[in-house]
Amino acid sequence: MKTISLTLAAAFLLYAPSLFAKGAQENTERQFPHVIKYELGASGFFAGDQITITSVRGDRKHIEPDGNYLVEGSYTLGSADSADLALFCTSREPSGPMPIQDGQRIQISRGAGKFLLYETNLADGWLHVSFYPNSKSHGGVYFGEEGRENTIMRNQDWFHGFTDKLTDKQRDIGSGPASEANRALLAYLGAPVPVPADMDAKYTRKGLSNAIQLAARNAGIIPKRIAIDDSEFPFLVGVICSGSDAAKLKAEIKKMDGYEYGGSVGNDSNSDGSDTCNAFSIVPYQAYPQDASQRIHHRLMLRYQVFYEKINAQE
Repeated sequence: MKTISLTLAAAFLLYAPSLFAKGAQENTERQFPHVIKYELGASGFFAGDQITITSVRGDRKHIEPDGNYLVEGSYTLGSADSADLALFCTSREPSGPMPIQDGQRIQISRGAGKFLLYETNLADGWLHVSFYPNSKSHGGVYFGEEGRENTIMRNQDWFHGFTDKLTDKQRDIGSGPASEANRALLAYLGAPVPVPADMDAKYTRKGLSNAIQLAARNAGIIPKRIAIDDSEFPFLVGVICSGSDAAKLKAEIKKMDGYEYGGSVGNDSNSDGSDTCNAFSIVPYQAYPQDASQRIHHRLMLRYQVFYEKINAQE
């Protein structure tokens, strides 16, 4: 078995006062001036666990040895009471263990939260953010630079050690023909699209909510509920209306400058006169980041359905 070496120094900055002090964003941008387009590689988690990467910045334009990088994201830990969360590198060549510097990884407790991980002295290898309860690998996600295949680990072998310990039900999801089908779907969907740094205020949670309320006033209706899904870009809108009010609302949305209604999951009216529920996007395709446009189109319909079912179930 290939020796896995933990070869980088990651200083975790979560909740550090200096990070959130006035001017911290400017300092971060000066220290890590380059926004790196990242791509996810191999991943594997116990049930109830998840790591989501939302941003990668560096002091170099590319992921390469000796660069310095800042990784931002969120986590959910549900399979253990506590664990270390760390940014590490799997080296390409076998090597002995490397000393772990102070702050290289942080302790987290069961639940959800956000993180910033700082890495320096990067060896030649593949980056990953992973859980380590009791200093043992407990699943994680590899990532690299989009368009630079040599920076991305796609082999799942790193996760086999804990996959063997999953329940039969969990293992059915992660192996065999079903797993191949799942991986094909995930490859088609691609990674969630992060919010663009220069996103127009019209497409923020507040901007979308204001637009729907304006369209409702113009239509002479009062929606029973307006919900926004801001889990990734573009944000989605969910609206519950009385009777046939949904059709009136959609007609007004189509008249609005700066927005584009392209269909929804839901109904304009119900034959029994009950409330209608719709999930849709009004962010025009011109506002999509060019490098993420295809991913957005692949993911939108599935996101509509998931959001529709969520808000419909809450009604």
